Amino acid sequence: MIRALILLLSFYSFASYAEDDVRRVRVPSEITLGDMKLKITDAARRNIQKDVDALTKSPKFMEIKADRARIYFPIIEKVFKEEGVPLDFKFLALQESALISDAVSSANAVGFWQFKDFTGREVGLRIDRSVDERLNIVASTHGAAKYFKRHNFYFDNWVYTILAHMTGRGGAEKYVSHSNFGKKRMTLDGKTHWYVIRFLAHKIAYEGITGGPNSEGLKLVEFNKGKGKTLSAIAKDYKLDEEELKKYNKWLKANKVPGEKAYSVMLPIRGKAPKIKDDKDNTPNKPNNEDEGVEDGLISVKIYPVIDKDLNTSGTIYIKINGIPSILAKKGDGINVLAKKANLTPERFVKYNDLKMTSVIKEGEIYYTRPKRNRGKIYFYTVQPNETLWEVSQKFGIKLVKLAKLNRMATIDEIKPGRVLWLHKKRPANMPVEYRELPKMPVDEVIPVKEVPMIAQEEEVVVDEELDAPVEEEKIEEEQVEITEVNNEVTEVISELDEPIVVTNHQVMKGETLYGIATQTGVSVSDIIEWNNLYDTSIKIGQNLIIHGSVVDNTKAPETDEVNFHVVEPGDTMYGISRKYDIAVKDLLELNQKENFNLDVGERLRVK
Repeated sequence: MIRALILLLSFYSFASYAEDDVRRVRVPSEITLGDMKLKITDAARRNIQKDVDALTKSPKFMEIKADRARIYFPIIEKVFKEEGVPLDFKFLALQESALISDAVSSANAVGFWQFKDFTGREVGLRIDRSVDERLNIVASTHGAAKYFKRHNFYFDNWVYTILAHMTGRGGAEKYVSHSNFGKKRMTLDGKTHWYVIRFLAHKIAYEGITGGPNSEGLKLVEFNKGKGKTLSAIAKDYKLDEEELKKYNKWLKANKVPGEKAYSVMLPIRGKAPKIKDDKDNTPNKPNNEDEGVEDGLISVKIYPVIDKDLNTSGTIYIKINGIPSILAKKGDGINVLAKKANLTPERFVKYNDLKMTSVIKEGEIYYTRPKRNRGKIYFYTVQPNETLWEVSQKFGIKLVKLAKLNRMATIDEIKPGRVLWLHKKRPANMPVEYRELPKMPVDEVIPVKEVPMIAQEEEVVVDEELDAPVEEEKIEEEQVEITEVNNEVTEVISELDEPIVVTNHQVMKGETLYGIATQTGVSVSDIIEWNNLYDTSIKIGQNLIIHGSVVDNTKAPETDEVNFHVVEPGDTMYGISRKYDIAVKDLLELNQKENFNLDVGERLRVK
């Protein structure tokens, strides 16, 4: 009896130790992150260990997250290998969203990588009522990779890149040391930012348990031949459970997969994957990256050069932006130094960059070695905090005076954050200045680049007739016509949404402009451009435009209870507007996707 009791106690002690051993993952004194080796002091180890202990406290909850990672990590790793991002960054998605596709933070950040809508559009994601690519594991991971590379191009430090994902580049500046830029060895101490500490805790806690197959044998197969198809049809074609297919494709808000580019539909497969063929040529399905640069928002990703993972930032870096060669200013560079590197006289260098001989060269700024263009390759850009017109002109390779003319302003005028600048065509005189709400945290603005060989002084830059055409010679049809007719519209209700959305096919009639149609239908010009994948504000008679939302009939004077929109006037407040239209302030904020009570004169608010 006593012997049996001893054996029982021994077994219980071993089981308790084994369970504790599973929970008690030890933090090492050194760790690698990408190409960096990190030395961890005792103080930093204690901080990381606290987070590791919290993460491993519940083996059951930990296994749920690890099992989810076994589904998504293979996809993330594939994208990161293509993009040249350290595979360890996959743990950041686990930290940010627990790999829950429709996770939403208190700051209204959404999806796997917790992008706010503005930041998502900046990295090329489509975000509207039909599609939200922040919830698409393939698209959002490509966007996250672009975001990481922008940060790392500036910091040349993967630790600071992790921090900047939360704070933005501007916010990270308060916590970084310039002496660590470019370093491959770094020491983390007790003062290391908590966000970095938490990331390392996730890496250490989950690194050894996320490999192998999912517990249910589930894996996701990327399918990008779904243009024009419903999820129901795809599920039927490949004998999948429709509800499970929808679970892994919450990014699709509309009834059908849009057809303007290839979207990645994730097929949940158990066992052997079905053979997926193209409807046209019967060739096996394979990843399609041809449309990566299609404009889905105001910023087109394809115009940003991609950083080369082997880029040597210790020497002089020559870059091409907007087809124009430029040079990256390093610490200590002045006008004479850069002019010499570019084989230019100081006077010509100053002229090419809209500078004065007394101007101070900014470290990390782009300076051109040939004349800039008269316009940009993309059409719109949203001004960031503390940004000047000159900085925008440098970012996109546009002459300062030409950029000012495109936006009907003077070169000395200040530009407010959130203003939408026209980069390719001149803003029509009858179109008011548009402002967009910016996220609270600073948004990184460093353009990732690929190193190009230095261009000799006698080499000519290729002339682009469209980009180099004089701004003043451009004819703006929108300024010469007015709305004269209201055409018949065909509407369709998308039933797949929680709240039905009316999609209107508006056929352009003689005399109509994009601004006039936007005013008539109660939406913004940029929304119509985004929904229809337009490249500018040019429209043709008979052209069909997709419009989302209720249509305002401007041919009648609406009664008070029929008003769908309110145009903000001087003195208006959110509370006053809510009282006027008998709508709760909370509902008014949600209806207009606003996070605060800030209003701009001329802003259009949906009130019904």
